[in-house]
Amino acid sequence: MDEVPETLARADGVAGEIVLRRRACTSDTPVYELIVNGIFLMDSAETSTERLLAEIALQRLPEAHHVLVGGLGLGFTTATLLESPTIQTVTVAELEPLLVDWLRDDVVPGARAIMTDARVDVVVADVREVLETPSSDRYDIVLLDVDNGPDFLVRDVNAELYRAPLLRLAGTATRPGGIVAVWSAAQSQPLADALAETIGPVDVVQSVVTREGRDVDYYVYVATAEDMHRATSPAGIRVS
Repeated sequence: MDEVPETLARADGVAGEIVLRRRACTSDTPVYELIVNGIFLMDSAETSTERLLAEIALQRLPEAHHVLVGGLGLGFTTATLLESPTIQTVTVAELEPLLVDWLRDDVVPGARAIMTDARVDVVVADVREVLETPSSDRYDIVLLDVDNGPDFLVRDVNAELYRAPLLRLAGTATRPGGIVAVWSAAQSQPLADALAETIGPVDVVQSVVTREGRDVDYYVYVATAEDMHRATSPAGIRVS
C-alpha cells in the first residue's frame, strides 16, 4: 500500500488553497509536492523540465547577467540559473506569499539557500506587475513558468500569460537578442504563434519524461527577442 503523503503546510492563499506535502519514495530522498486548489502543480521527484527551462536559455546566452523568472515553484529553475557564474541578478516574481515564506523557512530542504542567495530578489507580485514596471535595464532572459501552460490552467486568469498582450510586455522587457522562454505541459500552436508575432523567432523544445511508468511530453517555447521597434511581421517557428 502506498504511504499517505504527509502535509507539511496548508493554508488559504491568494489563488486558493495551497498545500505542501512530503511523501516517501524508493530512494532515501523524500519527494515534496505542491498542490494548488486540489490540482497537482509540481514535485521534487522529476525536476528536469523546470531545470531545462533555465538550461536552454543559458545554453543560448552563456554570458547572461540579468534574468526574470515568472513563478517560484519549488525553486529548481532559479537554482539552475544560479549555477551559472555569469548570472548577476535573478528577479523572481511569485504571486503567493505563503510559498515564499515556506521556502525561506526551508520547509523544502535546500530552498533557504536559494532564497537567501545575494543574487536573488523575490518579488511577491504578479509577473504582469513586474513586466509593467519600467526598468532602466532590460533582462537578458525572461522565463515564464507560472502555470501548467495554456491548456491545463490551475487559475483561469493565467490564460492571459500565454496571449499576445502579456507576451509583448515580456518582449519589451527583454534586450534585443535576449530570450523569452515559456514552459507548457502540452503543445500549443496559439502560444507559438503569439510568441512569434510579439517577440521574434521561436524554437519549440520537446522533453520526454517518465512519470509513474509512462512517458509524458513537456514543452519549452523559446523566442529570441528582436528589436521591439521593428515593423511587425510573423517570425518563424522551429520544432526541435
